[in-house]
Amino acid sequence: MHNDAPAAEAALAERPTPQPGTADAFVPPRGSRASLRRWLTVMVLGAVAVALLISALLIENFARAHAERRAIESLRQVAMDFRDALDRGMAQQFKEVRVLAQLEPFGRFEDPEGMRRALDQVQVGFDHFAWLGVTDAKGKVLAAAGGLLDGVDVSKRPWWQGAKTGQPFVGDVHAALLLEKLLPRQNEPWRFVDFAVPLLDGRGQLRGVFGVHLSWGWARQIKSELIDATMASHQADALVLGKDGAVILGPSDLEGKKMPIGAEHGQGLRHHEVDGVDYFAVSVPSQGYGPYPGLGWTVLVRQPVAVALADYYQLRRQIVLSAVLLLAAAVPLSWWLARRMSRPLYELATAISQRRHLSEDALPAVGGYREAALLSQALSDLARRQAEQDRSLAQLNASLELRVQARTLELHDAMLQQEASERRLRTIADNLPVLISYIDAEERLRFLNATFRAWMGMSTEDALGRPLLDVVGPVLHAQRLPHLKAALAGVRQRFETRSETNGVARDLLAEYVPDFRADGSVAGVYTLATDITAFKQVERELDQLSRLDPLTGLPNRRQFESRLSEALARARRSQRTMALMFMDLDHFKQINDSLGHAAGDAVLKTFAERVRGTIRETDQLCRLAGDEFVLIVENLHGSDEAALVAEKVLVAVTAPLTLQGQALQLSTSIGVACHDGGPEGEVALLGRADDALYRAKSEGRGRWRVAG
Repeated sequence: MHNDAPAAEAALAERPTPQPGTADAFVPPRGSRASLRRWLTVMVLGAVAVALLISALLIENFARAHAERRAIESLRQVAMDFRDALDRGMAQQFKEVRVLAQLEPFGRFEDPEGMRRALDQVQVGFDHFAWLGVTDAKGKVLAAAGGLLDGVDVSKRPWWQGAKTGQPFVGDVHAALLLEKLLPRQNEPWRFVDFAVPLLDGRGQLRGVFGVHLSWGWARQIKSELIDATMASHQADALVLGKDGAVILGPSDLEGKKMPIGAEHGQGLRHHEVDGVDYFAVSVPSQGYGPYPGLGWTVLVRQPVAVALADYYQLRRQIVLSAVLLLAAAVPLSWWLARRMSRPLYELATAISQRRHLSEDALPAVGGYREAALLSQALSDLARRQAEQDRSLAQLNASLELRVQARTLELHDAMLQQEASERRLRTIADNLPVLISYIDAEERLRFLNATFRAWMGMSTEDALGRPLLDVVGPVLHAQRLPHLKAALAGVRQRFETRSETNGVARDLLAEYVPDFRADGSVAGVYTLATDITAFKQVERELDQLSRLDPLTGLPNRRQFESRLSEALARARRSQRTMALMFMDLDHFKQINDSLGHAAGDAVLKTFAERVRGTIRETDQLCRLAGDEFVLIVENLHGSDEAALVAEKVLVAVTAPLTLQGQALQLSTSIGVACHDGGPEGEVALLGRADDALYRAKSEGRGRWRVAG
């Protein structure tokens, strides 16, 4: 069967081009589209290319990361070794200077010549000390090795100032300001690290300073012996940076210059470019060693990226060459595989293209692989079913018109029933004494009952389809917006609100019910608003009655507590004095017992009227219980004004009163407590006024007293 494929291709190529409208017009002319064989070839080559590309990228990334990691570790180890050598070396020099300062000759300030001989001997053994000397307590050099700077005042030098405090001093690298002309000439300028140790007497007083200038060539020697050979073999540089980032040890052309990257705390890999060369750089800060505190230096080791990654670049070239060779080898293999895979389908397509109708004859069985055989069998079954469907379709067309007419009548009846149901619901909704509406997810009004016109003064036709904000205005919209958002989020809302529309203020009880779709989302909100204005008015009147004393019409204890709290808050804000007066009628129990409770009530009313007649409208008089009254007086300039008010009340109350034919002499006792805006609370203030009232009663009644 496979050997017949070329003949089938030739036969298909010789077929005339189908004309539009004929049965085989669906067959495309040869060459109009890419064949399956070409597609398979391209796809296999593409898959191989993608696999090779991904593998190459993964290998390349891993190789580069490995190369960078190895370069970092190598540079970091060199930097840390060099840093540790510098720290240990500086610590050793520091220790040597402190030991030398304790030698006996340097304690004999009366023998400068002996000091000088000892300094000369020390310099012979420590040739890296470019200068050694001893100064007196004022900074004058008493003796120095080789006689350099003898008699010179060095008290302004940082090393002498540092040791003058009584502690050993270590100074950073600096140029030779005084010794440049006195020391032998060399290829590079003299630079020193200063050490200074205070020389103290038995009482701890400063007698002088032992100073040493360590030649910076010592550090260059350590660098040369320790890492220069390694750096040269790796084409790398090792530099020491000062606190300011300037190079203090390194190639001569870089010393004194600041690096493009500053010294950093800690250590890490960085890239930087100098003169067109890209470097890997690892910086390690100095840490000091033992008593040597360190000078904040940073060891920077850098290596050109091209050198550090040379092996990686070689590997990358090998990977590219291998990928190209593999891709070239995949081309013929892909073509052969695509030809073998597409041959059964091509034979089946040729057989189909040679017939005008799928169900004319049985299709040939093709093989090659399981899927092609299944497709051939499926097409044969399809041809058989198509013939059966053609017969069924003819029968269906005959009955279709009758079914359409019957369905049309059913839909018409359903529409009539729906319209009747909607009319009943509209009638019910329009006659309910509540406002019913529907708001969609975009806050537009989609349904309104007739109550809307009565409450809002607007027809439902003008409001439907408009946003709620445009219809009710920004004030009413802001009141309802939080509840509307919650309902649109799926949470049922029930709340009270007060609004004024069409010139009428109403208290409303509103309910927002979410309209859930089948998928759980919210399509809109049903709203129901009930007018509860009459109920709220009764509630407010009952609340007002609960706050008044029914006998005198004065605020009762419940209202007094809130008014006292508000008065204290105002006093704290305004920093003005307020007074609380606690008063009661003297001998009121005798009046009640002798004349009866009706007379007692009349006395209480008279007392309240007389006190109200003496105070300002802004002052607040309250009845607590029985004959106990309190008076809140605000905006006073001091306690003296409170005393004047209390005196006026005493005078007003003592006016004659005739009751049941008997002349009564009324009097009251008053306790006054003043508040000047401090943190004192209501209970404490009332307690002080009560204490003052008790004192006024104990001193004979009919008087007032101010609480301390």
